Amino acid sequence: MAKAKPKTKAPILTLAEDGYLRKLAADKTPVDVKMLNGKSFHGTVEIFDAEIIRLAQAGSASLLIYKDEIKYLAEEKVQA
Repeated sequence: MAKAKPKTKAPILTLAEDGYLRKLAADKTPVDVKMLNGKSFHGTVEIFDAEIIRLAQAGSASLLIYKDEIKYLAEEKVQA
């Protein structure tokens, strides 16, 4: 029986997140940000870095959200 190759860990930095957030910000795509504590915020990504996302909200102040507090970020469905 052949010896199994040792498993390797996924790379920590793939730049996929950076590219996705950059596209969301450039296109001003509406997003839903669900937090670990259950709260949800709606808006568009203005800027981001390795630790935070600034979310612009219509008729309200922008929010600085720590990425490690986000459960998920999803594009909102646009109704035609």
